[in-house]
Amino acid sequence: MTKSPYFFDTQEIPDFPSLCACFTGKSLQSPHRSTVPLLSLVRHSQPQWNALLDSWRAPHQARVHFEYCVASPKRGGHASQTDALLVSDSTVWAVEAKWREPRYETVAERLSKPEDDGADPRGTLNGWMRHLQPFTTRTLQIDVFADVVYQVLHRAASACAVATAQKLSPELVYLHFHPFQLKNSATTAQYVSDLAHLHALLGSPAGFVFRVVELPLRPTAAFESIKGSDKHSPATSARVAEALCHEPLFTFGTPTSKRI
Repeated sequence: MTKSPYFFDTQEIPDFPSLCACFTGKSLQSPHRSTVPLLSLVRHSQPQWNALLDSWRAPHQARVHFEYCVASPKRGGHASQTDALLVSDSTVWAVEAKWREPRYETVAERLSKPEDDGADPRGTLNGWMRHLQPFTTRTLQIDVFADVVYQVLHRAASACAVATAQKLSPELVYLHFHPFQLKNSATTAQYVSDLAHLHALLGSPAGFVFRVVELPLRPTAAFESIKGSDKHSPATSARVAEALCHEPLFTFGTPTSKRI
C-alpha cells in the first residue's frame, strides 16, 4: 500500500483536504499567511517543489511533516512548531516559510520578560542550546546570542533535536516567498543576515547547513478572489482551505538559493 505524502506533525494524513482540515484556529484565518503559498506549492506546483528538493539534495519521496512540533525544553512550555520538516534516511530539513512577516524578536527581547508562569526564560533558552551543542564547533554561552532572532535559534535547535533522536544530519532552510508587499516585512537579505549570524556563533559548522531560498510568486485569479477575506472571521479558514483544495493560488518562478 502506498504511503500518503502528507503528515501533520507525526500523524499520517490520507489526502490533501484532510491535511488542510488539520490547520485549526487561526492557522489559515488569513490568505496572506505564509502557510498558504507553502501548501499551494506542495499541492499544485509539484515540479517547482521537486526542483527545490533537488537544490537541497532532498529526495522527492522524503517524508514531509507540516507543523512539526519539538517540545519545549521547559515542561509545559511552548513547542517549536516548524512549518515543514522533511526526513530522509540521512538528513532532516527544517523548513520555515516566510512571506509578509516582520522580523521577529531577538533573544535579548525574549529574555527581557518572564515565562507565562513567571519563570526565568534563560532555562528554556539553555534547553534549546543543549539541542544545538552537538552540532557546533564551540561551547555555547547564552550571552553571545543576545542579538540572534529567537525563532531562528529554536528552529535550528528543533532540527538538531530530531537529528539527534534519529541519528541524522540537520539542515535549516528559510523559504521566503517574494514579493512580500508590506513595508515592515523582513527581506530576504535580512533572513540571510540573521541565519549567517547564528551560524557564525555556532562556529560555522560544516555539518549543519543553513540555507535561505527566495521563491518568486504571482497570485492567480483564485487567490485574488479570496485575498480580501476577513482575517478576524473564523469563516475565512474554511474559505482558504477550500480554495487551496481546488486550484493553484499562485504560480512560482525560479528560486534563488543562498547556502550559509
